[in-house]
Amino acid sequence: MTSRSRSLSGIALMLLIIPIFAGLMACMPVPIGDPERSRIDPDLTGIWVILSDEENEGDVGFYVVEPYDKRTWLVMGIAIESDDDVDFDDYDFSTYAGYEKLVADHRESPKNFYSDDVILYKAWLTKLGGVQFWTWEPKGMVDALTEDPEAWFVHRIQKEDDNTLSLDMVDGEADFFDDIEKTRRAYERVLKKHVNDPEIYFDEGDGQARLSRANGDVLTFLENVADDVLEPW
Repeated sequence: MTSRSRSLSGIALMLLIIPIFAGLMACMPVPIGDPERSRIDPDLTGIWVILSDEENEGDVGFYVVEPYDKRTWLVMGIAIESDDDVDFDDYDFSTYAGYEKLVADHRESPKNFYSDDVILYKAWLTKLGGVQFWTWEPKGMVDALTEDPEAWFVHRIQKEDDNTLSLDMVDGEADFFDDIEKTRRAYERVLKKHVNDPEIYFDEGDGQARLSRANGDVLTFLENVADDVLEPW
């Protein structure tokens, strides 16, 4: 398998977590922002469940967002699967209440849940045109030790409230990016100029995600699931 194939197959594992139905290569060909000049926002640290929509109805997953240093996070995306005793169709994961019900029903059996789909990202913030962007760089693959990534996920962050985030992914193939240099500075200038133009982001459902912060019993449950996933590592 080529390096390119390995990278894309790793990214494809997370189609549940970040829907990219418009095409993987529409991600950004350059990173946005400089991780060496960034600062983490403590409000983004934690475990976040993914609220499903019509495109991924019935799918279940969460992110572990952990500071790596003062500038960047290590983000782990975990797509949850279960044994035959659990039917995810019984739960509405478009709301946080769906996760609360799942945990209430299976609080004593986190071992029934597992994941074959896990991927890591290095993440950092940058502000352009008064808007906060979150760049995610795929990690956790052998070729990441010797080669630069081929694509980055760049999200506009909108905080709906203290416990809910909306992430709108920038479309690297938007017309605004045509005929520009493939450099970070060039892409940043275009993004800053068109930061409020909806056409620079994926359409609703294609590259958007809503996350809800895990608290209480849901947090404890997901911590147990994550520990079980990480144990073989």
